[in-house]
Amino acid sequence: MLALNLGGRSYPWFSAPIIVLFAIALGVGAAFVLRLATAPEPLIPIAILVNPIVRWTVVANAFGWGSIVGLNIFLPMYLQSVIGLSPTQAGLSLMVLMVSLNTSAGLAGQVLGRVARYKLLPMAMLVIAVGSVAMLALWAERMTIWSFEALLFLIGAGFGPTPSLTTVAMQNAVAPHQLGIAVGSMNFSRNLFATILIALLGAIVLATTTAIEPASPGEFGGALSPAAEQAAAAFSRVFFTVAACLAISFAALVRIEERPLRGSVA
Repeated sequence: MLALNLGGRSYPWFSAPIIVLFAIALGVGAAFVLRLATAPEPLIPIAILVNPIVRWTVVANAFGWGSIVGLNIFLPMYLQSVIGLSPTQAGLSLMVLMVSLNTSAGLAGQVLGRVARYKLLPMAMLVIAVGSVAMLALWAERMTIWSFEALLFLIGAGFGPTPSLTTVAMQNAVAPHQLGIAVGSMNFSRNLFATILIALLGAIVLATTTAIEPASPGEFGGALSPAAEQAAAAFSRVFFTVAACLAISFAALVRIEERPLRGSVA
């Protein structure tokens, strides 16, 4: 995180301090994995991650939730620096995303346990979320209020079933006495990746522009100032990165083996 925050701003990316920081991160990460493999009671049991279903559910959950957390942080910045909304207006504009996400997650949780092919719905909906984020990136410079809110609705509704699927599939794959550590490992991985992704998205913004500041009050779809255009280009790259992370989450969903759920009718 420190290397991502300092690189390209305080130091060039290929300068000695940044390279040393990345090398330290790599070394400490390798030592952490080695310790997990040898500790009597590891924080994240490697034996659990050897299970391909657990491994892919963790990847899908981490990349999916990391993308949503990144959007929740950078969308208000986009609305303030490109469109010129106030912090309050920017926050209120994101309500559609969270309402649609939670509603979709709740409905999907009711459906997954009642069907045999429980992967189809989350996969189809996640494709919609990936496409919506990609459209958000393509339209960053000419967004209208209706297209913006429609895309937020589709992103939330499209991602909503993914957490339910990953949790159900993982709990279905591990032994009952491993449920707690499996869920804990998923939550740890999700939070860790979200933190790293936010730092990466910040580095992408700062590498493109330094004009991330409140813009003059404007309107969706209106003409942008030169500074706002530069900021829009930076956030377009951020949204494309988020779309790529959601695409990785989709690829992980594809790899999850669709076993009959415990206690369900096949």
